[in-house]
Amino acid sequence: MKRPHWTWPATAPARRLTHDMRALAVGAAAVLLLTGASSAMAQAPSAPGAVDPGIANGRAQQQLDAARQRWQAAHISDYHFTVERVCFCVPSFRGPATIVVRDGAPLAPPASFEDVATVPRLHAIVQQAIDDRVERLTVAYDARGVPQSISIDRSSMIADDEITYRVTGFTVDRPRYSAKGDVRLRLRWEGPRGNAMRTLVCRDGVLTGGWPDPAVCARLLATPVLAEPITVETRDLRFTPDPQLFSVRGHIEGREVEFIWPGQGSSTRLARLREWEAALGPDAIAAVRGS
Repeated sequence: MKRPHWTWPATAPARRLTHDMRALAVGAAAVLLLTGASSAMAQAPSAPGAVDPGIANGRAQQQLDAARQRWQAAHISDYHFTVERVCFCVPSFRGPATIVVRDGAPLAPPASFEDVATVPRLHAIVQQAIDDRVERLTVAYDARGVPQSISIDRSSMIADDEITYRVTGFTVDRPRYSAKGDVRLRLRWEGPRGNAMRTLVCRDGVLTGGWPDPAVCARLLATPVLAEPITVETRDLRFTPDPQLFSVRGHIEGREVEFIWPGQGSSTRLARLREWEAALGPDAIAAVRGS
């Protein structure tokens, strides 16, 4: 009698399937773990109390010390510049403001810009940020050690506390020693917008009379080209319906000033007229002329 022949189902594919499923499950779990770890790392905030690396390793102090040495070696005591703050603050605090310095001291700077009214005071802003060990500090100096920009973020945990100081138009001045900060000008206008005559006087950079805008002294002192004679003129001819006449005579820090615009002239002379208007201030001119 023949024994029955039994056929058993193959088990190798099942074992392979089970092995593949386990591998897939392990791989998926690893991906989930890695993804979670990456998300946690990406979302983790910077540690509070962090200090700018340049402050921590002393590089910021070394750069400031070198800038101070360059500034002292330059022996500059008479200069002017424009400074502006970039911050979440009121417009009067942002500026820009024109700063005039004579014998190392600022001449009547705006009250809100007293702390940045000289190059050493700008250096002091940087020093304070270093001493306070702020979280971020970036400073750019020029070859003379003048800070051209100072960016400070005291803490990334505090919103809108960042501030940047921008310094532009730094210029070394050479006023006459006996007349530093002094201005005396006789101004005259004629034209459709009104006729007017005024005498504008500044003493040590402070307006003493004759003009409605006290910032005019700083602008005049910071525009030395106004005291330079026009020696070469273009041959073209320009006209202005107003003013039909503008004249100024006097002195700026001991330098004689005389300029006349008779309603027409070369583009060179017209450009000088516009420089006078910018220094005196368009709004102030309109107020004086009654328009």
